[in-house]
Amino acid sequence: METIKPAAAPGSGLIKAGGILLIIFSALGVLAGPLSIVGGSALSSPEMAAFLPAGQTSAMAESAIRAGAIMTATSVVSLIGGILAVRFCSKVQRRRLCMIVAIVLMVCQLASEAVLAFYGEFDLLSAAFRLVFPLLVFAGSVRGVPAVSIGSTSRTPAAAPALAVSGAPSAALTGSASSGESGASAESASPALPDASGTASADQPAEN
Repeated sequence: METIKPAAAPGSGLIKAGGILLIIFSALGVLAGPLSIVGGSALSSPEMAAFLPAGQTSAMAESAIRAGAIMTATSVVSLIGGILAVRFCSKVQRRRLCMIVAIVLMVCQLASEAVLAFYGEFDLLSAAFRLVFPLLVFAGSVRGVPAVSIGSTSRTPAAAPALAVSGAPSAALTGSASSGESGASAESASPALPDASGTASADQPAEN
């Protein structure tokens, strides 16, 4: 016999896809962030100052170190969120957790872009690209949340008919048993009536 696989939970594909993409790009960010910090530190060295225009060495070093620190922090958070999304993508009971993870990731990305915009380093294309993956997780989580509420509320009304059906035979048996007992008690309580045919046959010899 062929085994029938259970249907996938609604939105699990979006959550899994977003989680996998988060893991891939966050792993790259975890590697690139420290490299940017090291590169910024190297730019601030006196040896590199000889090859760069005057006054630009410190600014470039600070920008590279700042971008590397923000990239490392957001990549670590995104990596954890992607792992959680992939792990709980098929569990409908964990959809609220996936939704919270997606919201936290979007807040972190917006905060990092706000810091970069404060220093004049905001990039709209990069910000939109970073928000796509948390939005995928959030969209999949929103699709699965109504299924949780419907599944939890549909179990309560179904229990009442089951109890009614199961209670009907027992009530019928109880009623028949009580009627049988009442009939037996009525028969035992009624006095024995004399037999008319027996009395008539007993009086005939006396008349003869």
